[in-house]
Amino acid sequence: MKLEKELEEMLHACAQCFYCRVCPAFQSIKWESVSPRGRVYMLKGLKNKKIKLEPKLVEDFYRCTTCGACEEQCQTALHLVELWEMARAEMVKEGLAPLPAHKKLRELALQTDNPYGEPKEKKEDWIKGYKYEENAEIMYFAGCTASFRAVELAKNTVDLFNKVGLKFAYAGKNEYCCGSPFLRTGQRDIAYGLFRKNYEEWKKRGVKTIVSSCAGCYRTILIDYPKIAKELGLEWNFEVLHTSQLVNRLIKEGKLSPQKISAKVTYHDPCHLGRHTKVYEEPREVIKAIGAELIEMERNRGESFCCGSGGGVKSQFKDLAGAMGKNRIQEAKETGAEYLVSCCPFCKYHLKQMADEQGIQLKVVDLVELVNNLAVKGEYKGEDIRCA
Repeated sequence: MKLEKELEEMLHACAQCFYCRVCPAFQSIKWESVSPRGRVYMLKGLKNKKIKLEPKLVEDFYRCTTCGACEEQCQTALHLVELWEMARAEMVKEGLAPLPAHKKLRELALQTDNPYGEPKEKKEDWIKGYKYEENAEIMYFAGCTASFRAVELAKNTVDLFNKVGLKFAYAGKNEYCCGSPFLRTGQRDIAYGLFRKNYEEWKKRGVKTIVSSCAGCYRTILIDYPKIAKELGLEWNFEVLHTSQLVNRLIKEGKLSPQKISAKVTYHDPCHLGRHTKVYEEPREVIKAIGAELIEMERNRGESFCCGSGGGVKSQFKDLAGAMGKNRIQEAKETGAEYLVSCCPFCKYHLKQMADEQGIQLKVVDLVELVNNLAVKGEYKGEDIRCA
């Protein structure tokens, strides 16, 4: 297995101290082979040709959401998420991966430009009745999950934009998957192709700022896209914002004046928004700006417990994803909050499923849904989240 020199050096820098036992996957199944320490030990054995990479080891290596909890606690400050993703890419090159579910996502994306296999035209269905531009400096990037599985989030977002008079563009069927599922699972070739399609679309439309509802899309466009652009010799000069950052900016600039609400709220930090991009305070500032009582879960910000759906885990290892998600739902329940708020459609989609499965009466919503439904005056054309 080939790894970049800097990443290979990490294998020898690991102190095997086991502070990384905070790993949600390890906490859920207690297998050493799934722990970050175990994965480093495995990679070291592969480099030294002391062990052979067999299907079972590959599976264990993919029992990781790439949430970054290990990296947050690492006492030698190793870039572990980058190491995991690079190792997965090498496994793909050697024909040992992708795993069956991840291969299926690839096949669907090659046909439809999204991992759900939905017709491209469906990305234009949910926005009917809302005002948007073909070309504008601000591009709203809804992402695949908000477009196909958490449509109320996309509707609430553009509804809020319309209420404040924000001029924005939306690419519709010409918005392509950001490529995050493929970068996380080592299928870098398809991610590069999707990057180029989105990049060309944004350049053609004169875009300067990209606003995303999805933490995974936001992380990919903010961190991965500039690196890919550099590799391909392309100029990268876009501002990238998550919707929580934009809403917070609009409030501070006086362009959005939400009314105060009476509600107890707890907030789940999405891994890609929190640990990966360090966006911790903006969502909390918005929650406080609308007057809601914020009750923090025991594990929050950098120590937030992953919902279990990322990194290809939900698609391939549903039981593991479920165990992690139910753990997080129980933690949210213990706060006594009425609403569990997040800033990622994938987190929302998964956590709502876990709450429903356990029969827990907790309203799982996105931050934008909370603001638009309860704190901003004006008619909303979608469903009331109180009835969801």
